[in-house]
Amino acid sequence: MALIPPRQDGKASSHQELSSRVRRILAERFDSSSAIEALENATGGDMYVSGGAVRRALFGDKLSGDVDIMVPNGDSRAFDELARLKVQFTLNSNNHHRYRWNSLQIDLFQPGEFFDGFDNVEAVLRFFDLKINALSLHLRSARILDPFGLVSKEYITDPGINWARWSRMSSENVVVLAIRFTKIMHELPNLSISKEDATRLLTNVLPAIQKADWTNLQTRYPAGKDAFKKLFGTLIAQRLREKTNELCPDSPRPPFEAPNGG
Repeated sequence: MALIPPRQDGKASSHQELSSRVRRILAERFDSSSAIEALENATGGDMYVSGGAVRRALFGDKLSGDVDIMVPNGDSRAFDELARLKVQFTLNSNNHHRYRWNSLQIDLFQPGEFFDGFDNVEAVLRFFDLKINALSLHLRSARILDPFGLVSKEYITDPGINWARWSRMSSENVVVLAIRFTKIMHELPNLSISKEDATRLLTNVLPAIQKADWTNLQTRYPAGKDAFKKLFGTLIAQRLREKTNELCPDSPRPPFEAPNGG
């Protein structure tokens, strides 16, 4: 299989490559391929695949078992189609619709339903917990929304903690973000954090973990509070970046893969 190295000639080409990569990993799995086709037909493609699926494509990974989808405010077509198909749902911790399409989990929501409510998808992305999560593919136009200009970088070595989000969360939600952050850092071993971010994690987040009632967090990290606190502290120490330059040539983003036969 041919490999395409990180591009040197600007953002547009990188976005095109990422768009193709997201499409490919969605098509690779039967459940995601079927679900996306049904929703795309229902909405005319006016929907946004966001978050983890796009992050995984960015770093050359495969799709996991879930997909986050946003639709414009006031557009009920995706919800109506899943209701017509009798796809069951529950409400997740953010009161968004969480559907189960066989083995695939689909979180479907509108910008106005995200925390305090937002006017559009890009505003939601700017409130995501990590900048490497703040990416979205609009299916109809194949346009990548990238409010922090991440894709145009040749090398990505920092997860981009979005303190504007973390600082507004309750203590329990901060711990939820910390667990997700730890998971992503585990999956992406080339990522590192700045001294400034490490200091804020130690002074603001670690105390929240210590104070947390683990009852509501047990399913997220069954090993318990003490084990997670130790893991989190170790992660910060091990992934502290001595250099301030995020475009470090020693830690390149994995290259994009061309589609089969490319």
